[in-house]
Amino acid sequence: MNLLLCAIVIVITGALVIKKFKAQTVLLLGGLIMMFGAYFLGYTTEFVEAKKSTGVLFFDAFEWINITTAKDAANLGLMIMTCTGFAKYMDHIGASARLVTTAIRPLSKMKSPYLVLSLTFIINMFMSLVIPSASGLAMLMMVTIFPILVRLGVSPVGAAAAVATGHLLDIGPASATSLLVAKTVNMPIHEYFVGYQLKVYIICGLVAAVTHYFWQQYMDKKSGHVPAQYVEEHKGDDLEVGPWPYIFLPLLPLIFILGFSQYAIQGVKMNVNLAMFLSLFIAMGCELIRHRDFRKMAASIQTFFKGMGDQFASTVTLIVAGETFAFGLTSLGIVKEFAASIQSWAITADIVAVIVSVIIVALSVVMGSGVASMFAFAPLVPNFAKELGGNAVTMLLGMQNAASVGRLLSPISAVMIAVAGIANISSFDLVKRTSVPVIMTFITSTICILIFH
Repeated sequence: MNLLLCAIVIVITGALVIKKFKAQTVLLLGGLIMMFGAYFLGYTTEFVEAKKSTGVLFFDAFEWINITTAKDAANLGLMIMTCTGFAKYMDHIGASARLVTTAIRPLSKMKSPYLVLSLTFIINMFMSLVIPSASGLAMLMMVTIFPILVRLGVSPVGAAAAVATGHLLDIGPASATSLLVAKTVNMPIHEYFVGYQLKVYIICGLVAAVTHYFWQQYMDKKSGHVPAQYVEEHKGDDLEVGPWPYIFLPLLPLIFILGFSQYAIQGVKMNVNLAMFLSLFIAMGCELIRHRDFRKMAASIQTFFKGMGDQFASTVTLIVAGETFAFGLTSLGIVKEFAASIQSWAITADIVAVIVSVIIVALSVVMGSGVASMFAFAPLVPNFAKELGGNAVTMLLGMQNAASVGRLLSPISAVMIAVAGIANISSFDLVKRTSVPVIMTFITSTICILIFH
């Protein structure tokens, strides 16, 4: 019964969103229907923990939304808003225009904006080793790489796809799912990273980069987007180009994040929000020196706050709605039932590994996150891998990579919503552009794991 309810809600929700109904409303209603359905079908007895309960179950469903909104607004939401505000401020003072016009001169000599896109994707991908947050990395790249790609002639949606998929697979010691796998199989994290993840990651990255080159070019051509014509038509669209020193201002958040890390200066805790606020006030100081007008400089901060507010209305609310929908799915016990059913499958370990990976991709797409499905499945793997004569580490690696790519195929995942919001495009249109590179990554990952391990 729970599977039937789940299927009905997903189909109706998808149909309404395709018909351009407001996604926030549709996802919230779908999530609430599944939450109440889970209660009446006996799959859950509460929506929030007892100490946070209102005392009325109906109210508790909305209290869950209240708690989630507060959490998202304070954490991921704030990061998205500060990054957007900073990007708007960089536009306002001409720093983005300075970075773009300076970077374009040597890059335009390559005569292929899509080659630049592929190369910046690879750089972006390896930055994920240093910046483990998919949303955090994407926000930094939207401030720096995105405007350069667009000015070179890549369509905004194509450039956004390269940025969104930069955190292609969860990898390295800082990844929560990597730590989960290492703990599950009792293996040192560095051994898992070097011995299992790294080779697969490099190959998948190269395949994705080549796929981006052809797919984004094909989709731009199909939509009537001509790079040279686009560049010519938008030559006069630039904001005032700031002074030469302003070329470094859009890069300041990245410098702070990398500079105060285990790879450079240790002992100072730095995060994306802090980096954005520090960079903002340095930029405002530069504006004061430039114009020698305190009133004008003080008024300019409104651009930053307006960018934050606009992003909350469009993006943060969609993230909350997506989380509500995902919570409704988990309340119905869908993930647990899938996990339990696997143990009864009488097939070989390799086939089980592939099937489970496909299931996790599907769950990640629907839920907007692969973390929940990974944490549900991972503890079961060592036992049934042993029973089937398989390798638990390779099965978990395939599952982890599946969870990562599923997130990049979901229009309700945080990173896709955030990137789409800043690029001013639909997250559903963005998924169309990430789909082929991401699917190719999943296929490549699966093949590599079967061959290497």
